[in-house]
Amino acid sequence: MSYLLIAAFVLLAAVAALLAAAETAVLMLPPGRVHRLAEAEKPGAAALERLGELRHRLRAVSTLAGGLAFGAAALAGWTVAIDAASPLQAGRVSYAAAAVGALLGVVIAHAAIQALPRTLAVTNPERLALDTARFALPLTRALYPLARLLGAPWKWAVSLAGAERPVSPWAVTPEWRGAESDDESEREEAEEALLEAVSDFAEKVVREVMVPRTDMAALPDTATIDEAIALIRSTGFTRLPVFHRTVDDVRGVVYAKDLLGVVATEGTGGPVIDHAREPYFVPETKPVEELLVEMRAKTHIAIVADEYGGTAGLVTLEDLLEEIVGEISDEYDREETLLVELGDGRYRVDARLPVDDLNATFGTDIEADADSVGGLFTEVAGHIPEVGESLTLEGLRLTVDRLEGTRIRQLCVEPAATDA
Repeated sequence: MSYLLIAAFVLLAAVAALLAAAETAVLMLPPGRVHRLAEAEKPGAAALERLGELRHRLRAVSTLAGGLAFGAAALAGWTVAIDAASPLQAGRVSYAAAAVGALLGVVIAHAAIQALPRTLAVTNPERLALDTARFALPLTRALYPLARLLGAPWKWAVSLAGAERPVSPWAVTPEWRGAESDDESEREEAEEALLEAVSDFAEKVVREVMVPRTDMAALPDTATIDEAIALIRSTGFTRLPVFHRTVDDVRGVVYAKDLLGVVATEGTGGPVIDHAREPYFVPETKPVEELLVEMRAKTHIAIVADEYGGTAGLVTLEDLLEEIVGEISDEYDREETLLVELGDGRYRVDARLPVDDLNATFGTDIEADADSVGGLFTEVAGHIPEVGESLTLEGLRLTVDRLEGTRIRQLCVEPAATDA
């Protein structure tokens, strides 16, 4: 008898552990990330997306399987302990051993069914969700009718108690969730957005997040400390690259805090290059995830080199963090708005606006090699445009509003239908 109970416990524990891991992983993954995995046709992603739609059923069968497994664990522990104590032929000893055995069975069940699978799910939710979804989905479909049947007496009992709307014992009720408030919903949305930002961050390279060389504030190596302080004051930047002849030959980076002590002891007339630190160079194709780890240990600013050895731009630790948490402003930052609504569906757009942000704003799916809207316009046009030049992309009309030399500075974006 005890062997049958142990076998039943092992089987139920395996099912309950799989369902518990799948439930935790599904709850942790943002729906947007699951949808992208399904679009990429990752193995198990289709089942995972469907399981997300049936998460209330998954919770029901997970709770049911866990309850049955706990019951089997207690009975198996009780039976094994009684069998072990029976040679002593002491009733009290047998029942005490049985109680200890049942308790030990429940502890083992908790570790196997709840603690271990949920810990694994938290550690790597995406991988575990994909691995378990293909098994959890058919189990959910097969066991849900049983969970619903076992929940029927509960609903009947609750209705007899006077509840206006009986609920299933498996339901996640507002009371169980602590009367889920608007603040809680906002917190969950913020967490989901943050997880999605982290996921997107892992797919980017330095070129997509850097400050391009045309927007860099830098000093020639002939500049004095006084000139460096003046540039720091006018730009608000506390770290400035120092170059020799052209910005393609960066020789150092000067820090505002390093100049404070110098001014007090040496004055402001000396060359700034004497107080510059060694520059840290990275290729523009480097994954930002790797750069973040390096910058935490080495420096807060890196010079981005292009494939020809020239300077493509620069990137700071703050730039990387902003890709995850959004814009970080301090008292020295000038407020910049890259996209301004003008009314009637028209927007004034800074040419530096990322193409991804343009897609998010207008619901388009424009793909381009260029990272910015200005670069997109030039790429599609195939030449340096003039002010007033327009083109149409996916139902949007883009018009050049302002140029500086050969560089697009500002565009007007509006629905192409307004052309009519």
